[in-house]
Amino acid sequence: MSSLISNAELKSELEAILPICSHLTIISAFITQSATRWLSTLISANKPSVKLIGRFTPIDFIQGSSSLNALRDCIEKGYEVRALSNLHAKIYQVDENTIFNGSANLTGKGLALVDVSNLEACNKVIACEDSKYFINKIIDSSYELSAKTIDDMEIYISEIEKINKPELQMTWPEDIISQSNDIFVSDFPLSAPGDLVEEYEVNPSLPFAQIENVSDDFEAASTLFKKSKAYRWLVKTVIDNKSDRDLGFGQLSRMLHEALADDPAPYRQQIKDLQVNLYSYLRIYATDEMEIYTPGRKSEVLKLIKHQHK
Repeated sequence: MSSLISNAELKSELEAILPICSHLTIISAFITQSATRWLSTLISANKPSVKLIGRFTPIDFIQGSSSLNALRDCIEKGYEVRALSNLHAKIYQVDENTIFNGSANLTGKGLALVDVSNLEACNKVIACEDSKYFINKIIDSSYELSAKTIDDMEIYISEIEKINKPELQMTWPEDIISQSNDIFVSDFPLSAPGDLVEEYEVNPSLPFAQIENVSDDFEAASTLFKKSKAYRWLVKTVIDNKSDRDLGFGQLSRMLHEALADDPAPYRQQIKDLQVNLYSYLRIYATDEMEIYTPGRKSEVLKLIKHQHK
């Protein structure tokens, strides 16, 4: 049985075990320099293998939630630094079997390293195989950053920082960070357009939380929708369709169920709900590229408008 501990207690526990650990994986939406310097001091003698995975969207650095200098320092020290744009988890895995998880980011406030810190809650558990698999799945889905990537990110941020276009501040160009090919439930709309859900408030970096945030600007929302992994998967699936018939709702449901990388896989009804929501967004933001029609009284069918995709 595990019990809740505060971030101050988490800090104390980490200070006791990190100087003797061999492997360290930290998954944290936000990472700042005060925390990475604290971390480096603790592990400077034993030099463990270190992996850091963060959210690292442009707006995180613009707002100061994460630090490019912190990431640059970590890469110079030989740490493996990776980005996953829809990340919200906070997990500290020390060696194979010790895991701390909760709400504490690898930041000064998250780990009570500064005088005025957040009040966070965490628990300590012994890692089971499912937990290790879950962590490895996050790592495999993320994108490894290099020193050049950090330089490119800094240049991009300097170019867009004063431009009031949310679609530029929430995602990186493909030539800086390529999105993972894996798709997850969180890449899809969790509700119909205009309906806000708790997940969007907790994690505003989710793609459809971003779209809802700019829904009063049709052009920005449409751009974000067409860049979303959910819509790009839909377009690719329709293009790759080898049958003589356009894809119906049931066919797409089966294909989406097979494509999602979530473990455990979502229920069929959840798949259908995601699909219904996605179609609703399509009707608003992408009617110039995709048509949804109903032949007779049969299920909804998707058809690409060919002149838009040569």
